[in-house]
Amino acid sequence: MAFISLSAAVLAGGKAERMSRQDKGLLLFQNEPMALSVGRALQQVAERVFINANRNFEAYAKLGYEVVVDELCHQGKGPLSGLLTCLAFAKTSHLLISPCDTPRISVEAFAKLKEASLLSPEKIYYLRGASGAHPLHAILPVETAFAALKCFLGEGQRYSVLGFYDMFGCQSVAWDNAAELLNVNTPDELA
Repeated sequence: MAFISLSAAVLAGGKAERMSRQDKGLLLFQNEPMALSVGRALQQVAERVFINANRNFEAYAKLGYEVVVDELCHQGKGPLSGLLTCLAFAKTSHLLISPCDTPRISVEAFAKLKEASLLSPEKIYYLRGASGAHPLHAILPVETAFAALKCFLGEGQRYSVLGFYDMFGCQSVAWDNAAELLNVNTPDELA
């Protein structure tokens, strides 16, 4: 397997239960929609960026990215639903993903994931900070990860992102800038 091309996805398909069901990616953080902040950082390292969302499609499209929706049969499996959708949509050898609610994430963090994947492109790599694993900041080989994730979801035992990564073969990449890994889940964190 070779690293040939890279697309990227902003994951914005969650239910936002801790944000009073407001679509987190569209909420403003420092006067900019969070999904736009993440998308701009991804654009610096990937050839193509798209957004995975399951509502507010027009609002996301206005940010300037193509929007892809989870198939009904895959919804309800947490972030793995979005990951499967993104892997199916990607037309590149590798896919870089990031959640929409981490507006401080940097180009450098994504570049470090890409660098790891270039050295050993058959694995999944994800960021690990002082606070622990950040599995939704990751890079995956598209074709093999898609096939493996379909099987993993078909088994239906659990819908754990790290569980899937461990089954597939993964490695964490250290990222020491804790501020960049801020995950905005509550109105207080947004303020």
